[in-house]
Amino acid sequence: MAPGHRGQGHGTEALDALVDLAFGELPLYRLTAETHTGNVPALTVLAGSGFVREGVSRAACLHRGRRHDLAVFSLLRPEWEALTHPRAWDA
Repeated sequence: MAPGHRGQGHGTEALDALVDLAFGELPLYRLTAETHTGNVPALTVLAGSGFVREGVSRAACLHRGRRHDLAVFSLLRPEWEALTHPRAWDA
């Protein structure tokens, strides 16, 4: 995302809309997400959308010739159902 648009909640809104689609319209039970352990904005967005950190996959990503650890997150349908934020279709 362009620097001028970061930190305004756009990433969280987009992720919430995708999660609402996955659980509200599709018969999915579990979503997973991974990001570099140093990607603080992505870690914040995932946690803010209800994803639970499961652990770290060590050296699981090769990016620009360097190995990175990946934080592994998941969200289960019952956890999504318990969230109290507005759904995408209510906006």
